[in-house]
Amino acid sequence: MKSLPLVSTFLALTLAIASAQDTSGPARPLDDLLTGDAAWQMNAAQFEEKFKATRFDWLSERKDQARFFGPGLSLWGGAIKLNEAIIEFTTEGNPAKLTFSIYNRGDAESLISTRDQFETRVNELRDGISKKLGVTPTERGKDKSSAVAAEGLVWMKAPSAYLLEYSYQREMKSRDIPFRAEFIRLRVANVGAAGRGAMAATSTAGTTTAVGRSSLTANVKRDEASGDVVIANVPMVDQGPKGYCAVATAERVFKYYGIPVDQHEMAQVADTSDGGGTSPDKMLAALNKLEGRMGVSVRVIEDWDFKKFMDKVGDYNKEAKKAKKPEVDASPRGGTIYINEIIGQMDGEILKVARTERDRSGYGKFQRTIAGLIDQGIPVMWSVSLGLLPEKEIPQASGGHMRLIIGYNVKTGEALYSDSWGADHALKRMPLANAYTMTNGLYYMQPRAR
Repeated sequence: MKSLPLVSTFLALTLAIASAQDTSGPARPLDDLLTGDAAWQMNAAQFEEKFKATRFDWLSERKDQARFFGPGLSLWGGAIKLNEAIIEFTTEGNPAKLTFSIYNRGDAESLISTRDQFETRVNELRDGISKKLGVTPTERGKDKSSAVAAEGLVWMKAPSAYLLEYSYQREMKSRDIPFRAEFIRLRVANVGAAGRGAMAATSTAGTTTAVGRSSLTANVKRDEASGDVVIANVPMVDQGPKGYCAVATAERVFKYYGIPVDQHEMAQVADTSDGGGTSPDKMLAALNKLEGRMGVSVRVIEDWDFKKFMDKVGDYNKEAKKAKKPEVDASPRGGTIYINEIIGQMDGEILKVARTERDRSGYGKFQRTIAGLIDQGIPVMWSVSLGLLPEKEIPQASGGHMRLIIGYNVKTGEALYSDSWGADHALKRMPLANAYTMTNGLYYMQPRAR
């Protein structure tokens, strides 16, 4: 039988964005982060007081990361405009590493379209930073241990080391691959008065230590009173208004395992669209591509499948008919089946009955698999369709999305999960039946045995 093309916004895991990040607006200078010892010695309370007017968000209750985002951010008297800044803190509560996003495809007000433009921008930044610091940079070259082998320039001016890191997709005319500017960022790290270890402090490979599989169970916390079983210490990432849910989710898992890969690197490897969408196939291919280099194993528990989807439609229509509700029409139009339209016709409560009653074996496997992985300290990457069932205060009302399952509760019959939208979305819960109803796919990564 000839296969039919599928048109689906939820499969692209995309979030529609009205406009790209606008860097205009009231000035929000971050120059006080580049004052050497004065900046590195601030505690969290002093940081909050100094930058209260500049506006930032803590990414967790632990106050181990702060995020600046939105219009007006800049460095050095407005010389360098920023999309975002992430501040990492030590366990003692002092700033330790700073990452300033100067350009990335997801947040850029306008895209850099040619390699000449990209190289001109990098050279302008190199010259400007050199002049500001009064130091000549060292060529770091490509970081072969990173996800994308980003190139970099390093300046050492004690007590800080500065790394200008940048990456792009090369044009390959023979394969019809265009040039694409990926990201430019400035990383700054505290290396002390002696200035030792500047390269390690600013490189992606030198930031954390990868964990072994056997140590993950120490992160599993059990509350006997409530029944919650939850993985602690999963880092938060705020993807912002762009549809980077899939790559931001991957970043969180990598960082949980002590592997420094960020969403912009993942967006390059996964070929995320400028608007932010990442197809599940490309996301899975990207993770598989990084398996060896990053030291992880990637596994698919459940992936989206056309036949299974049509079986789901059939089960739904049987339940709808029984409930005297409208059935959904899955007929092709012009040779195309519009998946998202089909889902949009569904009543979430009827679909829940169809999923949990007519597919009891699948529902049981879903619950057992989640509990088994959480007990091992392994978070589950969870692809869902939003809008089928009510959820409180989420930035995305409908369509495809990816989030993390980080726990479960047998007593209450709930899945505990987390969205990559900041601290307010770190730990949420919903009935397992609802979770299974909206599921499109389940995937996980784990460190290779050490």
